[in-house]
Amino acid sequence: MFSIIYLVLMSLLAGVLTGIVGMASLTLYPVLLSVGVAPITANATITVAQVGGGLGTVTASLRELHGHWKQAFQIAVLNTLGGVFGALILIHSTNNGFKKLVPVFIMLAGILILTPKRRGKPVINNRIITAVSWLSTFLVGIYTGYFGAASGLLMIAVLSKIVHENYAIYNSMRNFASFMNNIVAATMFIFTIPIDWAVIIHLLIGLFTGGYIGPIIVRYIPSTVIKHAVGIFAVILALVLGYQAYL
Repeated sequence: MFSIIYLVLMSLLAGVLTGIVGMASLTLYPVLLSVGVAPITANATITVAQVGGGLGTVTASLRELHGHWKQAFQIAVLNTLGGVFGALILIHSTNNGFKKLVPVFIMLAGILILTPKRRGKPVINNRIITAVSWLSTFLVGIYTGYFGAASGLLMIAVLSKIVHENYAIYNSMRNFASFMNNIVAATMFIFTIPIDWAVIIHLLIGLFTGGYIGPIIVRYIPSTVIKHAVGIFAVILALVLGYQAYL
């Protein structure tokens, strides 16, 4: 009974963070490991559960997506194509190798999140910046399909260069792109990787509810506060998982 409550509450937290900055994998990965789920199975199970959670985030993001569907679809398609490649990499990975790579990804994401933006005029041509940003959307898609811890914040950084709107709007586009990416990746995983179906219902309850709440919170809490909190959490988690994987 305790494990069920534990999974639902942590999934609720993960759902809220997903709607705000996209942190379900980062939050739930160590949770599933703690209840005995193998690394690759844990990641694949989270991806499947996030399809349900994505319904909540996209539903709550419809207000911000209004009038921006064309660009949202362009971003989602490119990101999802990358996700297919990432999912294929995961399918052919080993649990041991995956476990050792995860802390590295999380640490890099945490450092990127906590690195302040440079002030002043850009020295690079805007067209080049835009081209690199679109390429980055594809590359983040690959990472999302493979693991995705903190991929939401990586997408936020990329979309801030592509979408000339406020945070709430490009966050809603990230929610939609993540939803599409997870649908494709989850479909691939169901037929190729063992899924822990025993925990799916508990994850779905929390992710859907929290995912609906997250985008609403974005309208009222400064994004910088959220980013710094999650960045610090990512660095700490990377150190803990790194210790477990390498020592």
